[in-house]
Amino acid sequence: MKIMAPLKRVRQATDNGDSEGEIGSESTSTQEAVRKRVRTSQPRAYLHSRNMQTHSNSDSEGQQDEMGGGGSGEEDMSYERRRDAGFEDLEDEDLDTQRATQIIQQRNSKTIENVPADNGIIESVTCINFMCHDKFHISFGPLINFIIGFNGSGKSAVLTAITLCLGGKANSTNRGGSLKAFIKQGRESATLIVKLKNRGYGFQQEAYGESIIVERHFSKAGSSGFKLKSATGRVISTKKADLEEICDYFALQIDNPMNVLTQDMSRQFLNNSTPAEKYRFFVKGVQLEQLDQDYQLLEETIDQIESKLKTRDDDIHVLENRAKKAIAKLEMSDKHDKLRDKIRDYMRQMAWSQVEQEEKKLEAADAQLQKAISSIEEAERKASTADQAFDEANQAFEKGSEAVRETKESIGPFQEKKRQLKDRFDNNKGELMQLHLEQRTIRDHLKDADSRIKNYKADITLENQRLEDANGGNHVRRVAEIESAKNQVADLRHEYDQQHSLKGGLEENVRTAEEKLRRSCIPIDDKKAEIKGCEDVIGSLLRDRGQHLSAFHQNMPKLIQAIRGEQRFREKPVGPIGNHIRLLKPQWSSILERSFGATLTSFVVTSKSDQDLLAHLMKRESCSFPILIGNNQHIDTSNSEPDPQYDTSLRVLEIDSDIVKRQLIINQAIEQTILVEDRSEAQRIMYGGGRPRNVKQCYCFNESRKGWGIRFGFRGNDESSTPMPPWGAKPRMKTDVESQISYKRDILRELQRELSELERHRVDLQNKLHDHKQALQAHEKRRKDLQLKIQRAEETVERLQDELERDTAQDGRLQALEGFLREVEEDKAIIEGSYEEAVTQKDKLNAIASDLGSQMKEVDSELADIEAKIKKTEARALKLSHARQALLLEKNSAFQKIDDAKADKTHAESKQDIQANRVNEFVGQARKVSERVPVNPGETPESLDKKLDKLTNDLNRFNREIGGSPEQIAQEAQEATDAYKTAKKQLEQLDDMGYMLKGALLERQNRWRKFRRFISARARAQFTYLLSERSFRGALKTDHQRHTLDLQVEPDETRSGKGRQTKTLSGGEKSFSTICLLLSLWEAMGSPIRCLDEFDVFMDNINAARRSVGRQYVLITPNSMGNVDVQQDVRIIKLDEPERGQKTLSFTNQQGS
Repeated sequence: MKIMAPLKRVRQATDNGDSEGEIGSESTSTQEAVRKRVRTSQPRAYLHSRNMQTHSNSDSEGQQDEMGGGGSGEEDMSYERRRDAGFEDLEDEDLDTQRATQIIQQRNSKTIENVPADNGIIESVTCINFMCHDKFHISFGPLINFIIGFNGSGKSAVLTAITLCLGGKANSTNRGGSLKAFIKQGRESATLIVKLKNRGYGFQQEAYGESIIVERHFSKAGSSGFKLKSATGRVISTKKADLEEICDYFALQIDNPMNVLTQDMSRQFLNNSTPAEKYRFFVKGVQLEQLDQDYQLLEETIDQIESKLKTRDDDIHVLENRAKKAIAKLEMSDKHDKLRDKIRDYMRQMAWSQVEQEEKKLEAADAQLQKAISSIEEAERKASTADQAFDEANQAFEKGSEAVRETKESIGPFQEKKRQLKDRFDNNKGELMQLHLEQRTIRDHLKDADSRIKNYKADITLENQRLEDANGGNHVRRVAEIESAKNQVADLRHEYDQQHSLKGGLEENVRTAEEKLRRSCIPIDDKKAEIKGCEDVIGSLLRDRGQHLSAFHQNMPKLIQAIRGEQRFREKPVGPIGNHIRLLKPQWSSILERSFGATLTSFVVTSKSDQDLLAHLMKRESCSFPILIGNNQHIDTSNSEPDPQYDTSLRVLEIDSDIVKRQLIINQAIEQTILVEDRSEAQRIMYGGGRPRNVKQCYCFNESRKGWGIRFGFRGNDESSTPMPPWGAKPRMKTDVESQISYKRDILRELQRELSELERHRVDLQNKLHDHKQALQAHEKRRKDLQLKIQRAEETVERLQDELERDTAQDGRLQALEGFLREVEEDKAIIEGSYEEAVTQKDKLNAIASDLGSQMKEVDSELADIEAKIKKTEARALKLSHARQALLLEKNSAFQKIDDAKADKTHAESKQDIQANRVNEFVGQARKVSERVPVNPGETPESLDKKLDKLTNDLNRFNREIGGSPEQIAQEAQEATDAYKTAKKQLEQLDDMGYMLKGALLERQNRWRKFRRFISARARAQFTYLLSERSFRGALKTDHQRHTLDLQVEPDETRSGKGRQTKTLSGGEKSFSTICLLLSLWEAMGSPIRCLDEFDVFMDNINAARRSVGRQYVLITPNSMGNVDVQQDVRIIKLDEPERGQKTLSFTNQQGS
């Protein structure tokens, strides 16, 4: 049963404004709602203890008289009578006043320095768009502050801003009914900022620092909110509840009308308040009213608890009778124990007979498991035989494939050579045909030229003879000179022909050098492509760190996502295989990537239906990868692995899936592939001393080509080696990215070094080509020089002939004949030169054709041999492939049978485990009934069940007669007894709690009366003392019975009986006496901040304020105070009258030195 929690003391606050919808104000409204609900609702019913009957009626009546009862009006009066206790505490008011006066005089006789408080006082106030001001900021002194200025200068706005910013209600300021009324006209929102001092033992200094900045924002739209900031401006909270906690911590009574007296309240209090109103101000200001309301609520709650407890006595009687009836019923049920014993015996036999039945099933499961184990052994033996046969066929197939590859690779150079020879032969043949045509034409021209020369010479001989006979031997001399010049031309032409014959060889040298240079560019381009590929891989590794799937097809992530989202798989496919492998030694990445090939992109499934479904997903995602069918059965390779000193593909891989590991063992023989870095060491291991045990192949590095590898293996009994090009793409197996990048950078540096060597070789070829070109250029220069000499010699011949013609100008016939002869001879010489060149060229072409024909025949013979060899090796490889495929199917079938047998074993083990668990479960359940008992011969669970049914029906019939089974009856009896005892105990505890609450209330009321007594006495003494400061005399009359507080004041010390009422005083005397009353009440309140508007009395009251050590005063007065000599603890803040349109109000601070 729940115990009523103590009620939380709540702050009373009323607000009839219609737009006080503040953000963060839910705390106060919730507390008020809880308070109202507690007052108006009835608490839960409580159990009443039987012990309450032992209390005398006189005690109950006395308590009722003390705590009150009856109607609401009479109840309130009764509560006040009990609270005041006949006002016995006020019988010695004069003595209390005298003691308080002595204490005040003794305290004021001491000189106490008025030092500022460390916390809880206001440092500054800022108003933005508030009332009539755009921006308004005031910095307060820590002690006494006077705010002065003209009417309308915004003095009263300071107290209004303090009240609203620290959580006060809008209507408590008497300046507006809602927050909207305080926003400056023409503005949409306003902001108030109050900065509180938070030093010393401040509030949450680790969060706020030395100051707490409170901001309140509100707008015409009705929104409102708070911000609590630290000294640095950081927002700590936006909840009003936290602001209330700060105000409670510093005892800031913002809603207390006596603490912050606004202009209207100060006028009412100072000038127009009645004694009853002054009394209400008094009890509310010193919090006596709040305490009284809390105690009255506590008394109402106690009354409600007691009234509910009195109604619970009958409930206790009902529970007691129910328990007695249940116990009587239990006693009747115990009479049929013999029948129950027989039922229990049958139940025990029933339980253990089921155990025996299940144990027989377990024996059958054990026999099935042994059969499955035998099947596995037989399947493994057949699989071992099939695996050995497949290995032999695979080695033969690899040998045949390698022979086909090598044979095909060997035919390439011969085919290229044949193509080049044929091209040259065809070109040579075309040139020969053209030369034949030219030679026939030249021979015809030569015959014609010989005939014409012969005729012209005969004519010239006759003409010379005639002329010689005519003019003597001069003509013969000139003819001899001409012949000599012609001989010189002939010699030069011969030398020219010799130079021309060398041109072909020089040009052939240039062509050969150019061809070598062109061919040297091919490996350079290839090497650059390798470098670019390596750089791309490094860049990809740097760019795609942590994105392993980027090494696969671009649609691989979509496919994996589709696989994860597909629910129709019997078992989720595993893949890609490379994603489940981590390479522990990154230096083997390229070789293993190349050897595994497409296997790393494949997926593994466990059934044909899953294979078809995965293929459908691949087609849908526009990608295609190999799909393998396997299972998760573990393969033990401990007896098939090589010596531990060697690294194997399996040992340098970390595989996170058994199904992947199984596929790599079956298809790639990773457990029997050793990895040796040094080539000579690898050859020694593989071929140095016989075939190593459990080793099928060996991979090593190619020291001459960085990044390349070599595979050493066997073809049957023969040794074989195969180069392995580097893997040019991103690695598909997981590995340490930094190590992989470092390894690729080493390869890149080696490739760059090889590129440099190739480029140096190309430079050497370029230099040789340059030398050949220079030789050709020198030959051309010599040929041109000879042409020039021939031209000059021919000019000499022409000159001599011209001279001869001049000598014989008188006879033009000889001249004409010689001219004709010369022209014909020149034509013949040209024709002969052309013919000689054609003959020479034809001889060369014939020689070339003969050589090319011989070479082509040799190449054709070699090609025929190679093609025949290729056909032979392909036929053998095809035959070996078919044999390998058949053996592979047999091997897979054998391993599948192992898997099937293991699956049968697993199923049998599972069945055995299930049955064993079932037996254990039956045994456990049977032991809950009893320990193992023998079952009567011939009894079965079915026969025992029938006997139990008969006996159980008999017992149930009896149970129906008495209303339930023995267990149910016993449980009901126990529950009824427990309910009775629990209710009785709870009622006793609640009764004790009620008495405790009564005692606490009486003690609190007694202290409340002492508060009222001593606070009143202190106020009276303080009032009298403050009057005496100006030689006034008077008294503060408090009548707690009539709830009045009045003043009696005489402006001088002359006693005239009772003194004068405040109505008979002058305006200044009335203000002074009322201010003395206010200061007296302030001292009784104890609030650290005291504010008053319309302060217009003499400055003598500063001394009274100064004696309130650590208190901060904010006093607003219309007086100029220009002639007042203030001290250091007084700050005067003068405000200027605001101007229309002014955005920032100016003010000046005057502080005493």
